[in-house]
Amino acid sequence: MLTFIIPANADQLPLVRHRVGSWLASHRVPITARRDSVSTVDEAVSNSIEHAYRDTADAGLVAITVQATADEVLISVADHGNWPSDSVEHGLGLTVIEGLADEVELAREDGRTTLSARIARGKRTPRGRAWAPEQRGVDKSTRSPS
Repeated sequence: MLTFIIPANADQLPLVRHRVGSWLASHRVPITARRDSVSTVDEAVSNSIEHAYRDTADAGLVAITVQATADEVLISVADHGNWPSDSVEHGLGLTVIEGLADEVELAREDGRTTLSARIARGKRTPRGRAWAPEQRGVDKSTRSPS
């Protein structure tokens, strides 16, 4: 199990991505599950930084835990920030995470916000992500360059 705590500061995101990706690679997590896991952690940590600590001078802390089992990757990202009630509706972060993970749970209890996610290690059915043109029925060979 990988567990570490970072200051809630955007300059920590490259370190988080590298550390999680390297750890998952060392545990032989397939590339697709590894990419989805790293992106899930990155988005969850970004949300904590952006929403939980945006109205405070103190950066606060974000705790990250990643566990690789034989079948799945389990992710937990937690903070003790003060999330505004409208933060879930502000961006696409949670929607992105829900598109990447097989299961997602967001819990707020006793001043702590925790996002938990489960991502299967094996192949899974594509979920129709908006950023995958071939999953939207767009033929890439006929698209004109932007």
